[in-house]
Amino acid sequence: MTAATASTTLDHLAAERGAESVMLSIIISSYDARKVLADCLESIYQNPPSEPYEIIVVDDASTDGTSDMVRARFSGVRLLRNEVNRHYTFSNNRAIDEARGQYLCLLNNDTVVLPQAFDRMLAFLRETPDAGAVGSRLLNEDGSTQWSIKPLPDLGAALFGERSIMIRMFPNNPFSRRRILHLDRDMTKPSAAGYISSAAKMMPRRVVDKVGHLDNRFAIYHVDADYCKRIVDAGYKCYYLPTAAVVHLNHKGGTMVSPTRRFRSLLTFHEACYVYYCKHMQRWPRGPLRIAVVLALACHFLCQLAVQGSGELVSLIRAHAKGPAN
Repeated sequence: MTAATASTTLDHLAAERGAESVMLSIIISSYDARKVLADCLESIYQNPPSEPYEIIVVDDASTDGTSDMVRARFSGVRLLRNEVNRHYTFSNNRAIDEARGQYLCLLNNDTVVLPQAFDRMLAFLRETPDAGAVGSRLLNEDGSTQWSIKPLPDLGAALFGERSIMIRMFPNNPFSRRRILHLDRDMTKPSAAGYISSAAKMMPRRVVDKVGHLDNRFAIYHVDADYCKRIVDAGYKCYYLPTAAVVHLNHKGGTMVSPTRRFRSLLTFHEACYVYYCKHMQRWPRGPLRIAVVLALACHFLCQLAVQGSGELVSLIRAHAKGPAN
């Protein structure tokens, strides 16, 4: 079935069955990522859920013709457009308010949905009463598994977490390996996790209504960790379902496409770390520990800035050495 045919079929289903019959709302926030968004939507129509569904795309004030592309090629998609760029959390919250499904799936625009991914996540949520969210297995383009399940952030994450200097210098150190939860998981069975990525995360509507909106203080980073923590605090569990697979073209969705955005992303990440600490980890509003956290984050930021700056410089030198393309 082509995207255009599937889109038309979806229009008829919505009209005939009514909004109340929608089982799954697939929510995609997108900014200046027309090509990868089109590929994502194509993959949904090629591998759709077997029950009534809707797709909601929030165009976050893109300048690359994203909205025109969606209207022209995917008429069955419910398209919302922000007049100014409001970032990931605002866009997803807007779609959550508009969604009609009994289940909601947050999906990154730089993903390719594989067969039965939606149906397997839906079935798991129905069969697991304490599940507040389930995340799919995320694959790189080469088929390898991404690090998408982790413990919730703690004070040791800065030293031994995925973005730490230690894991760059000593990738097999035992402290970091304990934070890479894929290493000791049976990849044929679901398992509970502290953190699951919202690159492909599904939740029952009743849980979202109880937990509330995504926190707008997190523009991108730690949105997942914050929401998973709130799901756990509400009495549910977050699960990882390796039998439901989605390819994640990490950072091809518009957030890391230029040096300016990459540097801005680095700063945003560290700001989000501080917000998460203040919200979920600090025991006293002021004190020596809070000062230590600020200093540690500042040092971590400067180290990461040096590493990233060196990488950008090397890339620039190599590009200059190759000369202009013919």
